[in-house]
Amino acid sequence: MTEIVRRSTSRISFALMLLALSLALTAPRAAAADGVEDKTKGMTKSAAAPAAAPGIAYAAFSQAMQPQPSARPVGTLARVAAPKAVAGKTPATMPLPPRQPAVSTAPLTPGEKFHIFVKKSFLSYSPWALSVLGGVVGEITDKDHGRHMSAGDFIADSGTHMARSMAFRATANFLEKFAFATILRQDPRYHRSDKKSVGGKIGYAVSRVFITQGDRCGCDQFNASFLMGGLTASAIAQTWRRPEDQTTAKIFTGWASHIGIRAFTNILSEFIGGQ
Repeated sequence: MTEIVRRSTSRISFALMLLALSLALTAPRAAAADGVEDKTKGMTKSAAAPAAAPGIAYAAFSQAMQPQPSARPVGTLARVAAPKAVAGKTPATMPLPPRQPAVSTAPLTPGEKFHIFVKKSFLSYSPWALSVLGGVVGEITDKDHGRHMSAGDFIADSGTHMARSMAFRATANFLEKFAFATILRQDPRYHRSDKKSVGGKIGYAVSRVFITQGDRCGCDQFNASFLMGGLTASAIAQTWRRPEDQTTAKIFTGWASHIGIRAFTNILSEFIGGQ
């Protein structure tokens, strides 16, 4: 009888120890959950703190049971988790950026072409610098009269040549970049290439004198707007040339010079930048 009582007492004690251990492990988690609910109901922090304090056994158990981050192989991309759907709402998706043509290749409106004409003729330093250079060179190469007696005469005659050069350039820009470019629907701008070699860049820049981009297809076309505009401007320039220079040969000579200057400025645009 004594042996039976002793064995029963041992089993009851062992069961009580297991029950106490399980309560020690589960009580802090339940207390933490109660603490969250009590905070939402307006309980004070001091009242919820004793119940939320984990024991030593619970701390060791919770650290051991936490999932460890899996090692990601080197060189692989991490998966981006899809956004979780909210009740009554569709998951948000990141919109793709709109696909639009580049600004430098988009077709121009007639108003934008007219703005390019004004800018290239009056609102930048290049037409003024080229006109001054053209005036000085024109006076130096002018052998029809020997009136270079003083510096004042040279400056005055250079100013006359500069005014003629400026008038020709403005007329050519109006016809090439606005009038003919609008009628023929061609792009009057210079588009830089993606070539790497110096020779390739120079060859491309010179070829753009005779080739341009069309507004309708964006493809290469014969640069009729530039060539026809330059020839027409050279013919109009006969009105302000001296009577002895108003010849057919002078029209084509001025046109050829204009083509050569455009090839040179294209090369500068190719290496320096801009359109």
